[in-house]
Amino acid sequence: MLSFETRLLTRLIIYGFAGVILTGSLLYSNYLARQLEEKEKQGVELYRDALKFITDEIDPEDPNSASEALAFIHGRIIRPNDDQTPKILVGEGDAIDGDNLQLPEELSEAERLTEVRKKLAQLKQEYPPIVVEFDDGRFQKVYYGNSILVQRLRWFPVVQILVAFVFIGAVFAGFAIAKRNEQNKVWVGLAKETAHQLGTPVSSLMAWIELLKLKMEDRPEDNELILEMERDIIRLENIAERFSKIGSQPELVETSLKTVLDHSAEYLRKRMTKRGSIRMEVHNNIPLESKLFINPQLFDWVIENLLKNALDAIQSREGVIAINAGQRGIYYYIDVSDTGKGIPKSNFKKVFEPGFTTKKRGWGLGLSLTKRIVENYHQGKIYVKTSEIDKGTTFRVLLPKTYKN
Repeated sequence: MLSFETRLLTRLIIYGFAGVILTGSLLYSNYLARQLEEKEKQGVELYRDALKFITDEIDPEDPNSASEALAFIHGRIIRPNDDQTPKILVGEGDAIDGDNLQLPEELSEAERLTEVRKKLAQLKQEYPPIVVEFDDGRFQKVYYGNSILVQRLRWFPVVQILVAFVFIGAVFAGFAIAKRNEQNKVWVGLAKETAHQLGTPVSSLMAWIELLKLKMEDRPEDNELILEMERDIIRLENIAERFSKIGSQPELVETSLKTVLDHSAEYLRKRMTKRGSIRMEVHNNIPLESKLFINPQLFDWVIENLLKNALDAIQSREGVIAINAGQRGIYYYIDVSDTGKGIPKSNFKKVFEPGFTTKKRGWGLGLSLTKRIVENYHQGKIYVKTSEIDKGTTFRVLLPKTYKN
């Protein structure tokens, strides 16, 4: 198992490596974009110079010379350097001519002119025009924009950032899963060791109970005391069995949910007398024939944990713990309420995390294991339904009626 320092160092190295990759990629792609922008600008300047040469240098009296020069410029200079940079030539008197805008051929002249004007308005927002000045004093302007290649290159850093975030997220998720698996191994090992350690004294206590029964056969007035002691030892035996099953898939058997709930409530009710006048109210409206595939020992633990948490939440010697159970839609529901100190809303989900506790004693495993038993083993749900500070809390458990092992 990796130490905390090793995990932290590994995480920092991965994040640092990702940061270096991201920074380097952004700088390099920005460099390429600037180089390409400069190249496109030079191409437009070449386009300007070609127009100027055609107008100023070619002898209009020699048509062959003009056509040959025009063919040469377009065929050997302009076309080979045409990188799909959108260009629009604007002459005096607002004469507009679009070059390589790739407009649909079926457009009429009026429609084409409208599209060129729209594109011109857009290009005016991108770069200042390159001016073509002729020897006779006339001038034209070439408005241009970014080619598709430059546009894609500009989006490239955004894609890189998204990839980096995905990479960092995957690393973070991997660490979170590894951490959770480590925690699970610790809890499973601790639970099994606890079960092993409990086994010997519980067996010994059972033997002592049998011996007490034999020695006190002539004192029937003490039988109730021995029976209560025996119930507690059996309870300890069940607890040891529960701990031994943590980490393995429990066996689910068809059981009456009402019976399990009544049994758990009754057991704790008898042991609440030393906590003053705290009383328990049970409204179990689940039908007796409510057969579900559950593990009675583990689900009994769920109810016991919720009741003990309710009891601990009532810090005074007076209060009420209430169990309300019934059916709603496709679920059976069990609400365990108390009149205790309440839970801040920010902790509604944290109370189910391993290690989270507000008690001075304990490891904060009760509600975490409860959640696992309800959701992983019985396909149900458990959550804080309501809670108010200094007024109380209600936990709700939902179990699907149709779930089978």
